[in-house]
Amino acid sequence: MIGPMLSSASPGPPPRGTTALVVAPAPVRIGVGAVRDLPAALAALGVARPMLVTDPNLVAIGLAESVLSTLPGANVWTGGGEAAAVARFREDGRDGLAALGGGSVIAAARAIREALGGPPLVAIPTTGGAGVEMIATAPSPAISDPALARSLPPDLTAATGLDALGHCIESFLATGFQPFADAAAVEGLRHIFRGLEAAIQDGSDLDARSAMAVGSLLGGTAANKGLGVAHALARAAESDAPGRHATLAAVLLPHALRFNREAAEPRMADLASRLGLGRAGDGPGHLITLVELLRANAPLPRKLRDVPGLARDRIAEYARLALLDPAVASNPRPCTPAVLEDLLDRAW
Repeated sequence: MIGPMLSSASPGPPPRGTTALVVAPAPVRIGVGAVRDLPAALAALGVARPMLVTDPNLVAIGLAESVLSTLPGANVWTGGGEAAAVARFREDGRDGLAALGGGSVIAAARAIREALGGPPLVAIPTTGGAGVEMIATAPSPAISDPALARSLPPDLTAATGLDALGHCIESFLATGFQPFADAAAVEGLRHIFRGLEAAIQDGSDLDARSAMAVGSLLGGTAANKGLGVAHALARAAESDAPGRHATLAAVLLPHALRFNREAAEPRMADLASRLGLGRAGDGPGHLITLVELLRANAPLPRKLRDVPGLARDRIAEYARLALLDPAVASNPRPCTPAVLEDLLDRAW
């Protein structure tokens, strides 16, 4: 196992068979079996006829059906455009939304909710990465059941887990003063380091999945402070590789850390120290090396050129788009088109 020495005083996920309510910044019911609380969560919001927004793949593997079985009278939406979803919601007389899936599904459900004028929404994440249910600008009550991620294959487990790790690290290094976010980032990393490799190796390991669920929530909470250049570039490159955000962020993160080191050395040293890294010196170097090893050992593309859809002659365009991303504003080192193109070239 790769990872820093973790204090045994760091609390773990809820004991098996129990759930816990977390409020930061949105209420989240978390723990193995928590999805059983979905009907009650919707009822508490006054929802009797929900629309379940999900992914066709989750329908194909039966996961959506297992959730639907707890929601008599619910209907399902698996894509086809926001306007069509809004029309279906109204035609069927729906009164609320549930979102079952990864970050893109939850983001789509939020867009549908906004277009409808704000009916209640409960998010049910099925990956250990995005943490979008914790975005403060549009918080949603959420149910985080680690058992739902058991069917996630090793590559998606790795990509989403490293994305969550990136949320924690980049938010801790981001400019600004947000001590609550910094604390969430550090604790999120403790859980991710505890669970990531084990979850990749054995997707049925509920202890590992539980650690990743907690790490994802904390990473999403920390990201409210701001992120950095890895996520800005990943979102920009995703224009040519839809649905590959987590993989792109995982590939770019070590390069972004090396780029930011000269401007963020004290913060990186502080983070490394909190994680028990670099006791013999060079905490920032040890932190970067750990991230590189985790990425190298994961079943993911090693370089941007290995990600389907990307083209090297589009690097200048990716850099241009990244400069429009709000994550650049909170990055610890100033960015220009030239330096972003160089960073992308190094990752190519």
